[in-house]
Amino acid sequence: MATLTPLPSIPSTGSGEATRPALTRLDLFDGIPRRDLDLLDARLPLVRWPREADAPASLTRGDHVYIVRQGRIALGDVTSEGQDVTTTIVEAGAVYSSLGLESAPPAVALEASAVTPLPVHAIEALITRYPRFGVNLAVALTGRLANLHQTVAIVSEMRVEDRLRRRLHQIAEQIGTAAPEGVRIGLDLTHAQWASLIGASREAVTTAFGKLRSAGEVVMEGRSITIPWDAMNAMPQAPALAS
Repeated sequence: MATLTPLPSIPSTGSGEATRPALTRLDLFDGIPRRDLDLLDARLPLVRWPREADAPASLTRGDHVYIVRQGRIALGDVTSEGQDVTTTIVEAGAVYSSLGLESAPPAVALEASAVTPLPVHAIEALITRYPRFGVNLAVALTGRLANLHQTVAIVSEMRVEDRLRRRLHQIAEQIGTAAPEGVRIGLDLTHAQWASLIGASREAVTTAFGKLRSAGEVVMEGRSITIPWDAMNAMPQAPALAS
């Protein structure tokens, strides 16, 4: 095991520690010896975040990397017109960042979630001890940027049904579950939340869902959404955004 300067002490939340998801399941920690991971996991905090509750104070700080260990977190922004827009949904095993910012981006837990906050000094110590961690972190943040570029292209579509269609396919490709009839999207979202995902009004989203259902592009049972295979395969490539 490495014998460099010890990592800074990071206090534990003390809540639900017996069921904390293992670091060995996260791509961010690939390449770090299992023994080191077990020791590291015992020292990292795990902040529980109930569904749709206000973000815990420890998950609102600047100069942190936030590791989603469990659940799903929706990140947002506010347009110049003051409209709330959900920019991305962060899955378990992924990260989001407030590095260089005074606070974390607006966020809501779509499910009961658990998040590990890493302050910048802890990130520096991890990269010093495990250079591979720095590479893994860069890859993770690059993936987030690519996803954001795709989202910008989607919400630039003029018609609400086009935005909704592309957003549904984007999310289906990221977190969908294959089924005989199509790809199921396992998100329990209201039409208001879908509106935030595409930058439209709730009423416009309700109308757009109706058009997609009539065209056979989605099948809905309550809040459960399935995209039939024919519709999945007919979707053209999302428009590219110049870097």
